[in-house]
Amino acid sequence: MRMRTSKVLDSVRRERPAGFLRSTSGSFSVFSLFVFLAMILVAGLAIDMMRHENARVRMQGVTDRAVLAATMLGNNNGYATPEQLLQSYFAAADLTAQLGNNYQITNSPWTGLNVTAAPRATMPNQLLNLISIDNFPVTTSASAREAAVSAWLDLVMVIDISGSMGFDGGGRIIALRQAASQLATQLLNDNQDGRISLTLVPYDTSVYPPPAILPYLNNVHGTVGDCPDFRQWTSITDTVNAEMDLRECHTDAWGEIHPYMGNASQAVTAINALQPRDVTSIDLGLRWGAAFFDPTLRPAVDQLITDGSVSNDFDGRPFDWNEPNVVRAVILLTDGENCCGHRYSESQQDANTLAVCSELKDKGVLIYTIAFEASASGQTLMMNCASSPAHYFDPAVGGLMNVFSSIASNVVTQTLRLTQ
Repeated sequence: MRMRTSKVLDSVRRERPAGFLRSTSGSFSVFSLFVFLAMILVAGLAIDMMRHENARVRMQGVTDRAVLAATMLGNNNGYATPEQLLQSYFAAADLTAQLGNNYQITNSPWTGLNVTAAPRATMPNQLLNLISIDNFPVTTSASAREAAVSAWLDLVMVIDISGSMGFDGGGRIIALRQAASQLATQLLNDNQDGRISLTLVPYDTSVYPPPAILPYLNNVHGTVGDCPDFRQWTSITDTVNAEMDLRECHTDAWGEIHPYMGNASQAVTAINALQPRDVTSIDLGLRWGAAFFDPTLRPAVDQLITDGSVSNDFDGRPFDWNEPNVVRAVILLTDGENCCGHRYSESQQDANTLAVCSELKDKGVLIYTIAFEASASGQTLMMNCASSPAHYFDPAVGGLMNVFSSIASNVVTQTLRLTQ
């Protein structure tokens, strides 16, 4: 009996290791454990990478804005140095430590003002530290340059001086004079060598261009005095039953187009002389404004330079469309809508206006539009004409000054470029 028991035990001892090796019981649990650990690793990597990218994008945005602001010396009125402006942006974003001394500012007559910033940070991991990956480095960099002489800005102000600008005791025209004068001063006070030009195009029923340029215009029909139209009339029907002042072409010097002004006092004088009268032809005003970007007008501008009406600093204007480092911008203001002209219906005038807007935008011209206490129709037209919703403004009288100041700052920003 004892011998038989011993043989059984020996058999069990021999078979137990071999059976354990052959058995598959419990192997899925082991595999699941490894899969679970891998899932935790992948999820941890995704979460920590997402946190890292969010931090990097935020810091890159602050860096971009800071270097651009630091190069805009013309818009801070000397209240801060480039270094102070740069540091203030990082301080506002609570990133002062990340900036540290990781920036460089140089300024010379040959290269202009250059600002470079390369903040550094470390993002601690929340899950990957379980496998000894404790953090990720966060690095960004940006550079901006304000060129000393290479950037050019041609700005055209197309301004509504129709009769409604004189309503409410002349509050609108007064606000316009003040706001536009501030813009002219802001842009032209430090103007050198014709770097910035400002063209003033007042419009009411018609537009009065400098008479010296009329011989250089083609395809102009229906000319009344010195106010050319862009369409030939086939007939005029007299339906007037009362005495009225039907003068459509006013030739007062203050209502004339003032092209390519580079002097702040000259521009302010022209702006402050504006008076309200007649009705509204936005399409004519904008079409004339667009003409001062058209290189084919150059012979006419050359004549104005010869006559002494325009400074020879602006020789070669308007620039060719492919001329590098040129910013072109329009400010189009109305306090109403296309109205009451005999040339076209209001709907056709709107269509003509938008056609010019579209052509200018295709050419890369920035269009800032201002619906200055305008009607719903005028607001819609201005919104559709603007380069983007951010380029459209609809201020009341008290807000016009801020609008023009904002536009002045924005057009100067366009002459700056992120170089990295």
